[in-house]
Amino acid sequence: GSAWSAVSARATKENFSAIDPVAVLEKVAAMPIEEWNYKAQDDSIRHIGPMAEDFRDAFQVGDFVGRITSTDADGVALAAIQGLNQKLEEKQAEIDALKQNFDAQIGALEARLAAMESAIK
Repeated sequence: GSAWSAVSARATKENFSAIDPVAVLEKVAAMPIEEWNYKAQDDSIRHIGPMAEDFRDAFQVGDFVGRITSTDADGVALAAIQGLNQKLEEKQAEIDALKQNFDAQIGALEARLAAMESAIK
C-alpha cells in the first residue's frame, strides 16, 4: 500500500493507564498551533502544527526531544475528538432537560389560558 502504518496492537504494549479525553481536548485547545516553514525549505512551503516543545509540555509523551511522533499526534487527536463528543453529549443532555422543562411550563400555561377562556365564556 501507500500508507504509513505504525505497530499498534495491544499485544505490543504495556503499562496502560486511562486518560481524560476532556482534559486532552482542553490541552489541545490551549496549545499554540501556528503556520510555519522549515528553515531548510523555501519560505513559500508552509506547514501548520504545534511545536514539539509545546506538545511535550502538554502531554509528556514520546521519546524524541524536538519531534512529535505520528502515533502520539494521532492518539491526542482521537482523544480530543472523544473529549469534544463527551462535551457535546453533556450539552445535549442539558438542552434536553431545559426543553422538557419549557414544554412542561408551556403546557401549564396553555391549560391556564384554556381555563381563563372557558371562564370568560
